[in-house]
Amino acid sequence: MSELEIPYKIINITCEPIDELHLPSFKGSSFRGVIGRTLRQALCVLKSYKDCHQCPIYKNCYYAYIFETIPDPHKKLPFNLHKYPSIPHPFVIEPPLDNKNIFKSGETFLLKIVLIGKAVSYEPYFIIAVELAGEHGIGKENRKFILKDTLSTDILRLSVNFPLTNDVLHHQKSSKVLINIHTPLRLIHNKKLVRKLEFHHLVRSLLRRLTVLYYYHVSEKLPEIPAKVLIELAEKVKVVDNDLKWYDWERFSYRQDKRMKLGGLIGNITFEGPIEPFFPLLKAGEILHCGKNTSFGLGKYEIVEV
Repeated sequence: MSELEIPYKIINITCEPIDELHLPSFKGSSFRGVIGRTLRQALCVLKSYKDCHQCPIYKNCYYAYIFETIPDPHKKLPFNLHKYPSIPHPFVIEPPLDNKNIFKSGETFLLKIVLIGKAVSYEPYFIIAVELAGEHGIGKENRKFILKDTLSTDILRLSVNFPLTNDVLHHQKSSKVLINIHTPLRLIHNKKLVRKLEFHHLVRSLLRRLTVLYYYHVSEKLPEIPAKVLIELAEKVKVVDNDLKWYDWERFSYRQDKRMKLGGLIGNITFEGPIEPFFPLLKAGEILHCGKNTSFGLGKYEIVEV
């Protein structure tokens, strides 16, 4: 049996608008943008470098580690990690999930931030960044809010076990799982966005995400993971009910100075087949999210019933 153990912490931040606050239906990108800008403002000591990767203290900068993490081009990497030009950020921002656009003065809302791996020790910086974001303002009109309360978990641990033998993996009973995807799920397979979701797409993405998060943000000593065998088994799981739809939306990136299309799948889907070996992986994905753009809350799903 092989195991990945990933420490994480959840910060629950209660915020209250000073003036009426106008936000888009999906609020994650707005919070991701303003928190990134205020964190850079608070932590960056050499602001004359617009590109963090050119900064002489890049490797020792908290902001760069959190928001600008890229692999070292001179470092030999295990498996196929060299294929990925960027590293998943060690955090996930979970905004309110409802479609509410207007928050009146005095009306509170909850912002959750999941810190992953070594980033669990950076909790104070995230709280400061949210507080500064409130002072700076959010949304088109930079409406301000105040931080009313914070409540954090202890350091928790995700344990994902993988059976290593073909015999264990290929003698599995059939079972069902229904997954509710709350925020757009953006998966890439064969260099294309997945619009018709299959179970192995989900497994491939989760294996990749957890492996890369573990290597860069927990430990470079990766345990043996039978990825090929797991994917072969995942391909035997079938879709028995599909109520997913494509949700189109876009955000403006201040850093890239352009609008970005970030559509993805939302809704319910039911899978049936040899699913049991994948439950630890699926449960980890509930917390760490799945797919692209997870740092501002995309790829959030819930296992509804088993």
